[in-house]
Amino acid sequence: MTGTQTVDDPGRRTARAHRLLLLTLALGAFSIGTDSLIISGLLDHIVADLHVSTAAAGQLISVFALLYAISAPVLAALTARFDRKRLLLAALWIFVAANLLGAVAPTYPVLMASRVVAALGAGLYLPCAMVVAVGISSPERRGRAIATVAGGMSAATALGIPLGTLVGAVGHWRMTLVLVAVLSAAAALALVPGLPRVPSPAGVTLVQRLRAATHPQVLSALVTNTLACAGEFVLFIYIAPLAMGLTGVGAAGVSAFLLVWGVAAMAGSTAGGRASDAWGGQRAYTTAVAVLLAGLCAMVLLSLGQPQARWAVLSVFGVLLAVISVASWALPTAQNHRIASLDIPEPTVALSLNGSSSYLGLAIGGAVGGLALAGGSLTALTATAAAFEVLALLALGLSALGKRGGASGPEVR
Repeated sequence: MTGTQTVDDPGRRTARAHRLLLLTLALGAFSIGTDSLIISGLLDHIVADLHVSTAAAGQLISVFALLYAISAPVLAALTARFDRKRLLLAALWIFVAANLLGAVAPTYPVLMASRVVAALGAGLYLPCAMVVAVGISSPERRGRAIATVAGGMSAATALGIPLGTLVGAVGHWRMTLVLVAVLSAAAALALVPGLPRVPSPAGVTLVQRLRAATHPQVLSALVTNTLACAGEFVLFIYIAPLAMGLTGVGAAGVSAFLLVWGVAAMAGSTAGGRASDAWGGQRAYTTAVAVLLAGLCAMVLLSLGQPQARWAVLSVFGVLLAVISVASWALPTAQNHRIASLDIPEPTVALSLNGSSSYLGLAIGGAVGGLALAGGSLTALTATAAAFEVLALLALGLSALGKRGGASGPEVR
């Protein structure tokens, strides 16, 4: 071994340890991302096992999302001075306990209670994991560190949710929650020896967060995003009954459609980033909402008049699902870009509120979609999803008119 290699080895070991630590943080994000939406692929199993309606089972997702949307910024402010390592571990073990409780829940109320606790653990973990990723990385690598942790959430959509749905179909839906608990526990155990002490950043108070959220331009962007996400999740949360009703597939078929959604989601994230760089965040976001509306309108037509050939229904449904997923996953990147481009005070605080607006949209979509599905009409479900995108486009149009009228500052490319 040469002297140069000997000198380089400690640096290489440090770099490997850093990458492993980021991947461990991403594993925690992967388990939370899987858990937040996995119920959508298990609805029929939960309905049959706990003897509740499909709409009631869907509210398990809505409650999780609503509590996450509310708790994430509140908990981030309240725990700003806490030790980051202890906070991450506490959040993960809370999440583990919640999923184990859900796995053995004998009744619907107990399962709902487990979702409440899981949402609090998730709301504590994800913002803290982002802070830690930045804290352990050099300035020139912080963007990649954040992307690695965020990639855990994207991977959950592409792999975790289809895999969890398949586990539920082959075995039992409770096994899926156990799997999520095991993944979370693995992340917690790996963090114990590997995570160094990370200094707590300067805390952002609730007042600062509220001030950022109520800025006219930020509020407009958050409201629009909530509406757009609500339409997306009306369809995604109830994808199992929709796919089964329109195509006649079973649980394994739903898992396959979720895999289509996940693969398209990765393409959508890339497309959203490139479109934002080329056109600006506002135009990219508006285009994504328009494409999403077109896909949902086509889904309405499919639910009204299905082709006679089953292969045609399967093909059209799969293609439309891919289009909707690409547009849906182009939204987060474009949303971050357009808020970051606004001429506003405290842009980083405004950016931190994006996740809450998305989860609030998820909660609204789950609740309203459940009401639409309660009547037993798949057309009502798809039409409700499309209606939210119409509202989002109207909100974007009003925002653009306000800017032309000088009501707010310009967007900077």
